[in-house]
Amino acid sequence: MKITFDIKYFLILTHAFIVFTAIGTVSHEYGHILVAKYLGYETTLHYGSMNYNSDLNEELVEIYIQNETAIENDGYFDKKNEYENGIKKLQSNGLWITIGGPLQTILTGLIGLTILLIRKSQIRAFGLKIIDWLAIFLSLFWLREVFNLVTSVGSEITSPVGSYFGGDEKFISFGLNLWEGTIPIILGFFGLLISLFVIFKIIPNRLRLTFILSGLIGGIIGFILWMDIIGPKILP
Repeated sequence: MKITFDIKYFLILTHAFIVFTAIGTVSHEYGHILVAKYLGYETTLHYGSMNYNSDLNEELVEIYIQNETAIENDGYFDKKNEYENGIKKLQSNGLWITIGGPLQTILTGLIGLTILLIRKSQIRAFGLKIIDWLAIFLSLFWLREVFNLVTSVGSEITSPVGSYFGGDEKFISFGLNLWEGTIPIILGFFGLLISLFVIFKIIPNRLRLTFILSGLIGGIIGFILWMDIIGPKILP
């Protein structure tokens, strides 16, 4: 197989990866926000995270301050049932809000993948159209799961802290009473399969090397630009 490199496509795709890296990051946080708002929380969006709060949080903090000794020693106090039920509700809501981010990423990726599967025969016959390129970048939202798994494992190898896993996926595993690596590994595995499918079954041979290199370079540049330069100024 002849290996080719297309500088024109490289520049276009690199810029596309830069843009979609920022879009993917912000849309992921909006996944958290949509769930939080549905559950009645006030939310704040930042460039790489989100915060949420509600009257329930404030009520529980007030109860804790007034009954700290009893709570720490598992003793009785007037609002014990209210406090314990409130804590359970917060934990449940927190799990759903955490799920919201990866769920948005996964659903967006599945939409892109579905479009590619529907149009696969047309792609073979007539080549990639704009809608197909859009679907490719949407389907590669799944790369977030691969990136999270690889970086968390790599970080533990180079700077051990006691866990090979991190991010939302790790906390979802905890929330579901699973081994901490369950969700990260499952989602990372499916993310890898989908990414390989897109690269080797959808991207034409003549553009494959160009696409891979633009993805690596564009993804890295996009991450640095958004997380360290542009993002903090726009959404501090």
